[in-house]
Amino acid sequence: MLLQFLAAADPTSHVAPHDLFHIGSWFAFTNQMLMALLAGLLMIWIFPKLFDKARSEAPAGPRNFFESILEYLRVEVFRPALKEHTDRFVPFLWTLFFFLLFSNLLGQLPVNELLTLIFNREFHFWGTATGTPLTTGALAVVVFFVIHISGVRQVARSLMDGTYGHHAAHEEHSSDGSHGHEAAHDLEHMRGEALAADVPGDLRALGNPTAHYHDDEHPRHGHAPAAIAHATGHHVPANVAWIAAVPLYLWNFAPHPFRPLPGESGIKWFADVPMWGFLLILELMGAVIKPFALMIRLFANMIAGHIVLASLIALIPATSLMASIAVGTPVTMLSLMIRVLELFVAFLQAYIFTFLATLFIASAVAPEH
Repeated sequence: MLLQFLAAADPTSHVAPHDLFHIGSWFAFTNQMLMALLAGLLMIWIFPKLFDKARSEAPAGPRNFFESILEYLRVEVFRPALKEHTDRFVPFLWTLFFFLLFSNLLGQLPVNELLTLIFNREFHFWGTATGTPLTTGALAVVVFFVIHISGVRQVARSLMDGTYGHHAAHEEHSSDGSHGHEAAHDLEHMRGEALAADVPGDLRALGNPTAHYHDDEHPRHGHAPAAIAHATGHHVPANVAWIAAVPLYLWNFAPHPFRPLPGESGIKWFADVPMWGFLLILELMGAVIKPFALMIRLFANMIAGHIVLASLIALIPATSLMASIAVGTPVTMLSLMIRVLELFVAFLQAYIFTFLATLFIASAVAPEH
């Protein structure tokens, strides 16, 4: 009877939302909402407590554990993609990663199963917050707006600074602070054998990537449409910059394969603009598909292991006594291995979601885009 409670007649009952209480007739508070709230409360309690003030001594215990993850994400994941924009997005990306990680790990705790064993009745108040497309979809929507609002903001700032269209020969600082290396060519200067991919020779980049990786400006004509070409290289008033930022962001959202170079005939625009319009439709579809893929990937991976485990355990009470022993032994061993795999997946999916969000944000704020 207990095994039947644990496995349940429907394995999806382990991942489906269960109403805990209702507010009126229109709002149901589910167990997955409770887990999302609990993950957020844990973050609010843990991080201010551990990082309440700067300390000169080497971190130890939980502070060392979390600080190592924070620094790894900032140096090895965010900074290679975002360069001088790193510190601007680090708070959001750190929060995103740990919310996902806490939600995933809390869902691995077999609280419902333990309570079922103790009280001999089924419980469903615990669950995985990221095991519902509502949670993962909300996170994907947040990432979508961060990506494109950041892109529009970057265009507006470039117009106000007078740097819009000056990044044709985009150049990064090399590891020793000198100029003249593209990021890809600079990789060999950034690392030695057995070093991480983006450990710079100039260690000041670790503490202040905003200054170290700041873009060099290289004027180029013809990057902006003719209507605003005169503004390139000049400071644009803030109100005009914000109004122009959205159409300019869309103008650069898709490639211009036939755009005439300086000195070439303007008749190439007749081929470029229709092709740009077609590519813009594809790019806009991709802009929607990217966060949708983030949502589905995270949701599917977080429910898959739970359903497999419930299905395997359901095999035990479905057989006779002797067959249950024969089936139960390998199922138990396999279930333990799947539990370990699920623990790994909890970290992996938090990392992948955050890593892809970082790449999408970097592509939106990069000058060449």
